[in-house]
Amino acid sequence: MRKSVLMVGLIGSFLLCSLTARAEGVSGLTYIPRYEIASMMRREEYVAPEVVTYSPVNYAQSDLDLLAALVWAEAGDQDFIGMRIVADCVCNRLRTGWSNSIAGVIYQPGQFSVVANGRLDQGFYNADANCYEAARLALSGDHYDTQVIYFSMYGCANGVFAYQHGDHYIGY
Repeated sequence: MRKSVLMVGLIGSFLLCSLTARAEGVSGLTYIPRYEIASMMRREEYVAPEVVTYSPVNYAQSDLDLLAALVWAEAGDQDFIGMRIVADCVCNRLRTGWSNSIAGVIYQPGQFSVVANGRLDQGFYNADANCYEAARLALSGDHYDTQVIYFSMYGCANGVFAYQHGDHYIGY
């Protein structure tokens, strides 16, 4: 009994941290205190959020290399979630018709400052395993954020501000 109560508490703590991190600044999400999640789970009223995945993107090795380079250039100094958000942004733009290719999304004029300032080129030499893993996950349809379309270090100039993660302001 004590072990199961401990597990419920740990799960509740994890869910609370996840909900709080994702809910900050996001309209439509409700903050549920940790003790209430545990109580709801005991009454079987709490249903964990459904994980949404999308169809994988057909891609070549060059697409993976390009996306990993962009992830490094934009979020190489961020944590893994920050890297995933950048990769998700590109795949979400591809999925919603911004272009018909990864390169088309990334090289679209005025979209990613690292293309113009040369930092993207450095990414081809510096992208590490985390950058590639973030790119692979997004291309496989496993998204951390299924709605991100914009991110910026200077506030969200485009879209609707959703939340901040690390140095990036995320917009939908």
